[in-house]
Amino acid sequence: MAGEEEASGSQLVPHVESSDSDRSTHDSYNATESSDSEDYSEEDVEQKSTLDESEATCYVAPNGVKFWTPKCEESKKPQVNHHFPTIEDAFLFYKEYGRSCGFDVRKSSKKPYKRGTYAKHIQCSHGGGPGKKILNGFDDAVVEGSQRRTTSQRCYCKAKIVLKPAGVRGFVIMSFVEEHNHSFAYGPARMFLRCNRNLSVTHQNFIMDCARANIGATRAHSLMKEMTGSYDNVGATIADFKNFARDVKVRIGDHDADMILDKFSVLKKATENSFYYDYKVNRKGRLTGLFWTDAIGQANFDVFGDIISFDPTFRTNKYHMVFVPFTGVNNHWKNVTFAAGLLAKENYKNFKWLLLTFKKAMGRAPSCVITDQCKATKKALDKWWRTTTHRLCMWHIMNKLPSKIGPKLASNTKFVSKLKAIVYSDHLTPNDFEER
Repeated sequence: MAGEEEASGSQLVPHVESSDSDRSTHDSYNATESSDSEDYSEEDVEQKSTLDESEATCYVAPNGVKFWTPKCEESKKPQVNHHFPTIEDAFLFYKEYGRSCGFDVRKSSKKPYKRGTYAKHIQCSHGGGPGKKILNGFDDAVVEGSQRRTTSQRCYCKAKIVLKPAGVRGFVIMSFVEEHNHSFAYGPARMFLRCNRNLSVTHQNFIMDCARANIGATRAHSLMKEMTGSYDNVGATIADFKNFARDVKVRIGDHDADMILDKFSVLKKATENSFYYDYKVNRKGRLTGLFWTDAIGQANFDVFGDIISFDPTFRTNKYHMVFVPFTGVNNHWKNVTFAAGLLAKENYKNFKWLLLTFKKAMGRAPSCVITDQCKATKKALDKWWRTTTHRLCMWHIMNKLPSKIGPKLASNTKFVSKLKAIVYSDHLTPNDFEER
């Protein structure tokens, strides 16, 4: 936007031709470019009407063809002999002019001017014809097959500016065609113009933040609309949000594991090795195991790590990897996390690697561990954490109670309430528990 404001705020500088031949060349070129607008000059106009939006004037030529002339501030309107340092500055100026008037612009062809120089055309996006849809492959061969059916908006509009080199001054407007053969975008339709659809860094960061919270591009656009007040204030459409999310996924591709490992490496260096992580891959180079813990988790384990619990049952990510959190309880009976891991499969080999990595990171194994009734977990614990007492999770035991005692006794509320009072009691000795 800074470039647009600078271009729109530049002052008109009179251009002095170097010779009479230059002036004659300019006059002939200007006459050629404006020949299309002479057919609907004011002398031949039969009807002149102002649009309801009062932002453009519509002229109807004798042959019945309509032409529209936009209305805007004089400071935003291109003028002949207007100088620009570069072509890009001129494009930004004409783009801002089109945005305020309700049409898009694009860079067109360049034509030889003189002495090896060229004249650059910047025209309305409706200029030119639709052309043929030809899709070429990598070897420039025409690719046959189904193509997307779209309607072209190009209608041979002649509105444009023509720039020629002006030496050290850059480029100068030598011709300006103001009339269009199509209407403009007004009101809510302005938000669909390409000049008004720009994904800023704020938009991109918002889309990425929503993606981390499993919020898609469509819902992210709706949230942005609620934050800004209306769709007009978003500055982009749902398609722009979806395209950006698609481009991010395409760019990440097969390097998603490399990105998380690079992030962990940066964290380890930034925290002076207090952040610990380890990983393993299979023969094909795919990530099959990932473990990490930070300084807070290690400190919590030193104080509350006598009894830990880990339950590898969550498989909510798109890679279908098992999430394994190592948790404990502090003095306030609140859960604290010591470490976490991701495993491709729940087998003995992966649990062996995870237990050895946890012991290496923490410096010791816990006194007691609580898990579910997984045979692979029990085998790994018995062999690699031999000094650790292994207990089963009470929730898993009570969850399987109906299948053990039968549906009739499990539906007896009096029996179930008495059983829970015994099972979940914290003040019973082993003998009292067995008797009750």
